[in-house]
Amino acid sequence: MNPESKKVRTLLRVSSRQQLHNDDIPVQRAEAAQYISGRPGWEFDKEYIEKAVSAYKNSAKDREVLMEILADARERQFDILLTYMSDRIGRQEEYSFYVAALNRLGIEVWTIKDGQLKTEEHIDKLLNYIRFWQNEGESKKTGMRVRDNQIELVKSGKFVGGKAPFGYRLIPSGIISNHGRLLKKLEIVEQDAEVVKKIYSLAIHQGMGYSRIANALNDEGISPITASQWKPSTIASILKNPVYMGYYALNRRIHHDSFTRLDRKDWVYSSKQIPELVIISKQDWEKAQEIREARKAGMNASKRHPALPSAGLKAAPLRTSGRLPLIGLAFCGYCGKKLKNGSYYNRWQTKSGEKKVSFTGRYLCPEKCAQRSCYSQHYLEYAVFEAVERYLKQLKNVDIRDDLRQMQMQHSKNLEKKYGSLQKNIKALQSDISALEAKIPAAIRGDYVFSAEKLSSLLKEKEITLKELRQQEKKLCTAIQQENENKSCLDTLALPCPDWHEEFRKADAAQKQMLLFSLIDSILVTDGAVTIRLKIRAGFFTEIP
Repeated sequence: MNPESKKVRTLLRVSSRQQLHNDDIPVQRAEAAQYISGRPGWEFDKEYIEKAVSAYKNSAKDREVLMEILADARERQFDILLTYMSDRIGRQEEYSFYVAALNRLGIEVWTIKDGQLKTEEHIDKLLNYIRFWQNEGESKKTGMRVRDNQIELVKSGKFVGGKAPFGYRLIPSGIISNHGRLLKKLEIVEQDAEVVKKIYSLAIHQGMGYSRIANALNDEGISPITASQWKPSTIASILKNPVYMGYYALNRRIHHDSFTRLDRKDWVYSSKQIPELVIISKQDWEKAQEIREARKAGMNASKRHPALPSAGLKAAPLRTSGRLPLIGLAFCGYCGKKLKNGSYYNRWQTKSGEKKVSFTGRYLCPEKCAQRSCYSQHYLEYAVFEAVERYLKQLKNVDIRDDLRQMQMQHSKNLEKKYGSLQKNIKALQSDISALEAKIPAAIRGDYVFSAEKLSSLLKEKEITLKELRQQEKKLCTAIQQENENKSCLDTLALPCPDWHEEFRKADAAQKQMLLFSLIDSILVTDGAVTIRLKIRAGFFTEIP
């Protein structure tokens, strides 16, 4: 090597596996070789390569290759770092400081498309800062385009990738992607689908939680696919996934330092149900969500205010394994406190040595009210069950379409009001962004009240807020469209009413408890009277002496 020549090392990077060609980056390598050959005194020394590494999600200190480059620079192992574009180094403003650190160590930083990245003068530093800020903006735009494309795919009923959920397998779809890859789709595995149905049945009709369902499947010897036994987290993911009712969903969680699950009202669903994916009916899936969310809300309320009843949160009992199905529904009519379990067991041994046990069920007032504080299980449950059965016989010919129309009209008005307010906010933000962008040249010259750094920070905040509002706008448009579709089909909607009386009569203890929580808001018990407040018709009371 000529003593006067400069050692050049190249940095090649792509952000995803799909951009690799046979696990390599040949195009960038060829461009770098050609660029070096056209520069007198430059001699290639070594190549640094990053495969499927994001320069937007990762900071400089988190990228091993960049840290290796910095360490080699400190030892003056090379003179020039060459890469294709500045965005190969980084897509955040902080990477301008990384370039400055290399320059301070005597390393020239060059890009094939942008030339040399200097930091000698103040204007050089500012231009580098703006350059990497623009790279970050391009990454955000690319991310938004990818996200928008995924949303459109999901809305059109297309599988966007990932592992097949339990109950399905991946098969070729016959569609070729823009990258030349054969896309896949889901297909139901009938044997596993029966297990999914069992899981939903245990959750809906038996009121079982994640752990109890997992234990029940393990006890039956039903094996999951990817683990030695069923776990509560696996059951939770199955009960929360809308794919089982025939809808793909996106935006179910976001990732910052950890994953955060979003409320399902914020999810993006397929526009139409996909019949070939249906394992669970929409009604059963929604019921499972209602039970799960109500139970979670009830537990949170109990933790915040353990002494207070969780009124309005009783869509499901917190547990169904007990022997007193009215726990959580029955309240003392004198002090208003929730009745608790006061049951006990009698154990004795006969003359022949046989051990026997009897159970005595009791509901107790925690305040031990003087008027009456103890109610036998037989007395209270007989009174409630008899009243419930009488009421259920009346539900065979109930038409609730008028009530639905009123609710629908009010919901439509609320949606339109939100949409109008959102449009005003979007218009104001767009005006702010345009005004700030117009000041960028003045800020670079130093003729504006804000520095370029401050201006970019303000713009970033405005753009993030605008992005969030745009997402809200899309959700509202979808909701309004769905509401309009619902209006047209309500008059022809058939609402068959099951024979709930017969269903209740045949149900076991856990099923009875689930039905009672669906039907009853609260039960007030006094000495000589039981008052039942039902959910279905506001103001309906049944009093039993």
